[in-house]
Amino acid sequence: MPPKKSNPKKEKFLSSLPQHDFISDIADVKGKLSFNLKYFDSNQEAGQDFKDWNDKQKQELLEKLRDYSRESKTYWLNQRIGSGGLKVLEIYGDFPRNTDFEYPLHVPNDVRWARFRMESAMRLVGFFVSEESAKSKQLSVDVFYVVFLDKDHRFYKMEKQ
Repeated sequence: MPPKKSNPKKEKFLSSLPQHDFISDIADVKGKLSFNLKYFDSNQEAGQDFKDWNDKQKQELLEKLRDYSRESKTYWLNQRIGSGGLKVLEIYGDFPRNTDFEYPLHVPNDVRWARFRMESAMRLVGFFVSEESAKSKQLSVDVFYVVFLDKDHRFYKMEKQ
């Protein structure tokens, strides 16, 4: 039997394909944060829509989402930022009382409100489902549901001292 002829185009194409399988890659995602925009609300005066942010702010947001997605929720709960040592991710639980936002009617009432600290006063506000709800409804506790863009830190206002 004569040896097979070499096909450079075929070999080049085959070498350009990924050399790992999807199952291996997806296993690495388990336990990492994901972001969902189903409950996004840009209709409140205190918040913004994506079109309201300039290109630099949108770029910073996407870079942060990429970075946040590389780690677990627990990791970000323990990461400190700034001179005051505030957390990157803070889970408040209940909707704050001292806020310029209103509780959106389309958001379930048994969620755990939280925020991610972005650049300067910018915050990404949303919620996680509770452990109990996640278990009973077979949902992931690692999904952050984005509700508000808060570039002026108006979701959880601190008392002036």
